[in-house]
Order: sequence, then structure tokens, then C-alpha cells
Amino acid sequence: MKLKIVAVLVLVVVGVGAAVFALGGISTGTAASTEYLTSAATTGDVTDDVAATGTLAAQTRYGLSFGSDPYLVTDSSTAPTSSTTFRVKEVKAVVGDSVKKGDVLATADTADLRRQLATAENTLDSARVSLRVANSSLSDAKDADVTAQIRQATIGVLNAKNQVAQARQAVNDLKTQIAAATLKSPIDGIVTESNISAGFDAPSGTAIVVDSPAFQVTTDVVESDLADVKVGQTASVSVSAVDAVIDGTVSAISPVAATSSGNSSVVSYPVTVTLTGAPATLRSGMTADVTITIASANGVLTVPAAALRGTTGNYSVLILDAAGQPQRQAVDVGLVTNTTAEIKSGLAEGQEVVTGTASARNGTTATGGFGGVAIPGVAPGGGQFFRNGNGNGNRNSNGGN
Repeated sequence: MKLKIVAVLVLVVVGVGAAVFALGGISTGTAASTEYLTSAATTGDVTDDVAATGTLAAQTRYGLSFGSDPYLVTDSSTAPTSSTTFRVKEVKAVVGDSVKKGDVLATADTADLRRQLATAENTLDSARVSLRVANSSLSDAKDADVTAQIRQATIGVLNAKNQVAQARQAVNDLKTQIAAATLKSPIDGIVTESNISAGFDAPSGTAIVVDSPAFQVTTDVVESDLADVKVGQTASVSVSAVDAVIDGTVSAISPVAATSSGNSSVVSYPVTVTLTGAPATLRSGMTADVTITIASANGVLTVPAAALRGTTGNYSVLILDAAGQPQRQAVDVGLVTNTTAEIKSGLAEGQEVVTGTASARNGTTATGGFGGVAIPGVAPGGGQFFRNGNGNGNRNSNGGN
């Protein structure tokens, strides 16, 4: 009989143990045994950024053609052509040369053009003589007061005037052609393209291209971020090829969406950033990482964003009381990014706020409450909301303490 009683007691103990295990075990996570991670409120800067990638290009490009004025090279521009064939006489600048505005870059032989100019000038002189004769005939007809003669003389004067105008235009055109046989740089810049050689005929189109030393980068910003990007905002441009970080400014925002490749559903818009103080090692075509600052708060009280609970207009943080237990404290929040939050009121500099628990850092806690961390004595709830973009214009937020 005693053996039966002992057996029953053993079964009861085992059953209770199994039930406790099934319910999650005996909780020892009291407030006193929880180790909290904290961070002090400090004065620092908070910045919200939009990040994207683009390709460097010269801010201004000029194409030079024999027989034509310099023209701006753009994606849609067409090089002017000349009906005159120019034989290149001398090339004074090659690709990679730095040039100044007004420097002679190349010349063409103008001997034939000068012969044509001499003929045209003679034709102009002849037309002027004919005009004088026609005017004299008109004067004689008016003196004779014969209507038919006056009409005929008037026609002669008008024809002579037309001949003078045509001859003068021919002279001016040839002078322009001769002047255009010398290619001069329209800007301070770098020769980036040359399609000519001394002793050979020049192409009818572009002979030399000169790039300005100032650079810009055009990058695509996704539609969800575009409303926050404004002309005049500061930017940071990183070019890993030359290990340089350059300041920039948003100079243009396209109103037309960029042409998407493939079946991408992300709509983006070209945004141009002009660089300031670009190093001489930069080259067109280099890849650049662009970070546009869309909002900033400098010299403000900050805490890690992980310390925030609640939503916009109803934020709070947790602070530890004298007994080491977390207590909720309301705060007025300004700019909030993925990493840092601006505190306008509710905290003092140096005051510690709870950012998590040591067990959560080690990945051993249950879910719920403070950023997925169960904090004893604090009701679950709240949470954090931060903006993030997708696609080429990912919204990257960062802040400093």
C-alpha cells in the first residue's frame, strides 16, 4: 500500500513538472534580474539623407568644328557641318591637355579661301560701281522728267543694290570661314576628344571637344523620395576611384521620369548635383555615390532612435529609477532618422535612456514590447516608425551624437 502511495505522488510531481514545462517554464525574469542597456542624451547633429549612385560628367562640354562656331555638346545636340573641306595645317593641343579660353587648338589651310575672298571683294567693288552708275542714271531721268525713263532707272538702282548686298554677304561669309579655320578654346578646360591630324582633311563635324574642369553627377531618385529633394540642398559625393569625397549642391531636378530598364516597377527621376572644388584627378565617367541631405538639426540634444517608444506626437523614452526599474517619460521629438532622434524637451543632457536589454543583445529574449524586447514592469506596445526608400534612391538616414 505504501508503495502505491509513493508511486502516485511521483506521478503527480512528474505531471506538474510537465505542465509547467509546457507553459514555458518558471519565469525568473524579474525587473531586478534584468540588465538594461542605456545611452546618455548628448548634444550632436541629426541628418536625414537620400542616397543614390550616378556617373560623373563635365558640367559643360564644347564641340569645335572647322567652319562653325563652338557649340554646347549635350545628349540631344547635333554637331554642325560645313560644306567647305578644310585641310588641317597644325594641331596644337591633344587629348588630356589643359587649355585656357582663347588658346589656339588647331588651324587649317586657308589659301583657297583667301583666293575666294579676293574675288568676292572685287565683285563687291564692281557692284558698288554699278550702284553709283544706276543712281546717276536715275538722277538724269528725274531731271528729264520722263516717266518711263524714271521707272527703268529705278529698277536699275534696285538691282544694283541687290548685287551690292549679295557681294557683301559673300565677303562676310568667306571672312567667317577663314576665322573659323582657327579653332580656339571657348573656355578654360581640358581637351577630351580630338578627331584631326595635321596634313589630313578635317571631318565635316566635330574636330575637338573641350570639357570644363567643373563636374556634375546625375543620379536617379525614386518617386517616394523626390518630394523631399529640393534645388539648393547640400550633397556629399564620394568617388572611390580617386578616394575622394566632394561637396555638392542639387542644381536640377527633372520633371520627367527616367527611362526604366527591364520590368522594374520603381519610378525614378534624374537629379543633377554640381560639385564644388573637384580634385584634378576626377574624370568623366567615374562612378559616384551621392548623399543628399534633405533635413538636418545641428547642435541639438540627441538620443539613439532605439530609445524611442510610441508614434509621432506621442513619443516617450524609458529611464531607470533609483531601484533600477524602467519608467516611461514623455519627450517632445524633432527630427528622427533610422539611428538618431532629436529631443526638444523632456530630457536633460547626460540623462540615461534605455535602448534595450543585455539579453536582447545576445538574442535570448522573447518578443514583444520595446523593439521586440520584453521589459519587466513595462507594458508592451508602442514601436518606432522611420522612413525608408527602395530602389536606386534608397533613403539612408544617419545621425551623430
